[in-house]
Amino acid sequence: MTDNKYPSETFCLLPWVHLSTRPDGSMRVCCTANASSVGPTNDKEHGGQVGILKTDDGKPNNLNVSDFETAWNSNYMKNVRKQMLAGEKPPSCLKCYKEEAAGHRSKRQWETHYWSQRVDLEKILADTKEDGEVPPNLAYIDLRFGTKCQLACVMCSPHDSSGWIKDYKAIFPAVQNESLKEIMQWQDKGSTNGSSYNWHKQNPTFWKQFYDQMPSMQQIYFAGGESLIIEEHYEILEHAIKMGYAKNLELRYNSNGVEWRDDLFDLWREFKLVRFHYSIDSIKEMNDYIRYPSKWSRQEEVFHLLDTETSDNVEVTIACAVQALNVYYLPDFIQWKLEQGFKKVNMWPFGAGGISQHFVYWPAHLNVKSLPADFKAKCRAKYESWYPWWEANWELGIPSWHKDKVDYNQWRSAEYGIKRLDGILSFMESEDWSQRLPEMKEFLSLCDKQRGISFEKTFPDMKDIFQ
Repeated sequence: MTDNKYPSETFCLLPWVHLSTRPDGSMRVCCTANASSVGPTNDKEHGGQVGILKTDDGKPNNLNVSDFETAWNSNYMKNVRKQMLAGEKPPSCLKCYKEEAAGHRSKRQWETHYWSQRVDLEKILADTKEDGEVPPNLAYIDLRFGTKCQLACVMCSPHDSSGWIKDYKAIFPAVQNESLKEIMQWQDKGSTNGSSYNWHKQNPTFWKQFYDQMPSMQQIYFAGGESLIIEEHYEILEHAIKMGYAKNLELRYNSNGVEWRDDLFDLWREFKLVRFHYSIDSIKEMNDYIRYPSKWSRQEEVFHLLDTETSDNVEVTIACAVQALNVYYLPDFIQWKLEQGFKKVNMWPFGAGGISQHFVYWPAHLNVKSLPADFKAKCRAKYESWYPWWEANWELGIPSWHKDKVDYNQWRSAEYGIKRLDGILSFMESEDWSQRLPEMKEFLSLCDKQRGISFEKTFPDMKDIFQ
C-alpha cells in the first residue's frame, strides 16, 4: 500500500475501527485473519489459531468469558497495531500480504481505502498510545450469532453451519487420510475454552456494550451461520430503528438468501445503506453441488427479488467464494450474470459489473492452490480466451445511472474486472499445494456418497485432476 497518508506499507485500518466474531464467540482481528495460517500442509508456522484474539495466557478471547472492551485493548490487539505502525507484518495478517504479492487486491487494501474515507485517520493515529492502546470506539463490527444455517456448503463445516452436522457424523468416521482427518476435527463441538455457539444468548455484558457502541457505530456486518434466520439479527435492526440510529447506520451481509422474515425489506428501508452480498458460487447444478442442498431455481428467484423488490438504499452484490471447484467456471458465471439484464445486482462499479469474489482458504484442500499445474494452465487458457467476450460486452454491467459516465478504458483498468481475474490466476499459480489432492479426492468422494451427488458429472472438465 503506497498511499503516503498511511503510516506504513503494512498498515490496515481495521485493528483501529473493527472487531470480528466467530460463531462460537471467539473474537478476531478481522473475518479473514484466521486464514493466515493455512498452507500446503497442516503445520502452523505461527500457531494453531492465528487471527483469533488471545488472552495473556494464550487462550482464545471469547465473548462467553470475556467482553469487547477487554479484547479491544488486549495485548494481542495492541501488538498487532504496534507491528503495523512499525511497518511489520503481523502473523494474523499474512493472508492479505500474500494475496497482494500475487497481484490480488486484498481485504486489507479495500477495507483501508473504504474506512479512510469514513473516519478521521489523523485523529485515530494521534489517539493511539505508544503501547498500541486506542479508545474503544468501534466503527464497524462483524457479528456471527452461532451456526444456525439451512445449507451444508462443501467448503463449510459444523464449525460454521448446523446444516453440516448430519453429514459430518456420517462422513468423519469414514475418513482415512490423516491430513483430512486433522482438518475435519470437531470433537469439542465448539466448546473449547468456554466458547459456545449460543454465546449471544443470556449474555447481558455483550448486549450492553454492543448497544452502548451503537450510537457512534457506522456499520454492522452480519454473516454465518445464516443471519436472515437468526432472531437476534432482527432484534438489532428493530432496536436501531426504534432508537433513531438506523438513518446513520450501514448494514452489510453475507447471506445464502434462501429465506427471510416477511418484513425484512421494510426494515431495510429505514437504514442509511444496506450492502447485501449474496453468497452464490457458480450456476445451475454446480452451485447446487457447492452450496448443497440449495436449489438453483430458488436462487434464481432470489436474484430477481433482490434486483426488483429492494429499495434504492440496498446494494446487491454476488459474493462468490473462489475455490478449486469453481475457479475454472468463473467466466461462465460472469457471462451468465451479464446476460440476465439485472438492474442492480453487481452492477458497476462492483466487480466491474461482473461478480465479486473472495478466496476460500479453509478447508485447504479446496483452496485454488491445491489444483494440479496442468489444470491451473487450463484455467488460464480459458480465462484469456474468454476475455475478448467481456471486452466486447462490458456495457452489460453498467447500470442506467452510470451510462455515459464510464468509458471502455475506465472499465478495462478497473481493479475488480479483468485485473481481478488475472489476480486470481496469479494467486492460484503462486504456490503449489497439490500434495493436498489426495485429501480433496477422498473428501469429495465421501460427500458424494453421503449426499447422492457426483463430482465428476457436475464438473466434467475437472474429472481428470486426480490422475
